Amino acid sequence: MTTDIKRVVRREGQLNLISYTMIIALVALAGVLLFSLLANVELPDWWLLNNEIVRTAATGLLLMLILYLVDQHGRLRKELVGIHADLEQAKCDVQAAYDRLSFSHHAAELMASLTADTGLDQVLLESLPHFGADAAAVVGDDVHLFSTETISHADAHRAIMKVALDAVRAGKALSVAGAENGASALAVPLRVEGQLKSVCCLWRQEGEFAEDQLEGLQLVARIIEMSMENRDLLEGLRAQLEGTLTALAHLVELRSPDYVRDSSAVADNAVSVGLLMGMSERELAGVRIAATLHDVGMLDVPTSILGATRPLTIEETLTVQRHCASGAQIVKNARFGAEIEQAVLAHHEKMDGTGYPAGLRGDQIPLTARIIAVCDAYSALTSPRPYRQALSSEKAMSEIRRASGTAYDHTAVDALAQIVGHSSGRTGSLDTEAAALLEQVSCSR
Repeated sequence: MTTDIKRVVRREGQLNLISYTMIIALVALAGVLLFSLLANVELPDWWLLNNEIVRTAATGLLLMLILYLVDQHGRLRKELVGIHADLEQAKCDVQAAYDRLSFSHHAAELMASLTADTGLDQVLLESLPHFGADAAAVVGDDVHLFSTETISHADAHRAIMKVALDAVRAGKALSVAGAENGASALAVPLRVEGQLKSVCCLWRQEGEFAEDQLEGLQLVARIIEMSMENRDLLEGLRAQLEGTLTALAHLVELRSPDYVRDSSAVADNAVSVGLLMGMSERELAGVRIAATLHDVGMLDVPTSILGATRPLTIEETLTVQRHCASGAQIVKNARFGAEIEQAVLAHHEKMDGTGYPAGLRGDQIPLTARIIAVCDAYSALTSPRPYRQALSSEKAMSEIRRASGTAYDHTAVDALAQIVGHSSGRTGSLDTEAAALLEQVSCSR
């Protein structure tokens, strides 16, 4: 296209040069003739224009040159009109391609930012006005179908199912025009790991889809395919992660009976507390993993200490306290992530800085660790131990409230109180008995 434009511009310049040269020559000749006429000066005998044959031939050549220039300008004008039309078409094609890519990018953002089903539904809803369709659907094991209010949902469902079946039979994208009563449809098979899983369809009750709209639907279908593949991959990884968590939990339970039950209770409460505190879905997933693994470091604690029914010696207490660092190292080696590693490491830190292993205080302690600390203390207080009986939920919550702000994050304490049904209770400084009980719980865990 650029080469054609340059060629036409160069040709136009050449024709203009010839035209200007002729005009100058004719003006000069007219000036000479006019001067000779007005001055009554006869031209010399050798002046060629006195020759009848020369004058006739010159006139003919001049007319031929003029006609040639007119013809060339006409051809040039047609070429320019054609190039202009091509440019307009190219502009339309570029705009259409931009619109397709822009909508595909928007669809990818929707699929990434929302849950799988919610994202798919939103993409289908926005596909209706974008493609000018009356119905949009993904037909597979489930049918996600959306239609405009101006048509019958039953008619749309029947037409969508038919074109989806045709696409499955053909095994390729289809554009159907002039179907029942002038309806038209587009369909693109969706494949996950090479297997046809479902079909993405558009249907219009009247009129045909533009030729490039099938390409646009194919781009959107590819986005949906990748989302499905990612969802399957994440489900597989989640299953592997749950298997790893279960294996680690059972390994700890072999040395510390009831660990699976206690860690599950801590994890459930921790997720509920995090939800009340406004954590995102991703953060809550991390809370559950960290809470499940918070005491995995007990694998390094001798069973003689874990099962002791007597008060622990200072050396034994230090051995128990090292389980935080051991658990964090196990989490690091298993590549659960830095956030979970830090939560496991810091779940016995206290708000006033008297915890272990690093003596962190306040906001220095990761939020996940602060949540686990509260839920872990509640689980420990409400569970029987060889050296004491289990406390009631109300009593355990009351003692935890006494440590709110000193040992535990007060926001996490309030959230846990709402969850276990004791949202009101005493607050203030710990009495000696309560402090000793919570200290004993902290060391034994």
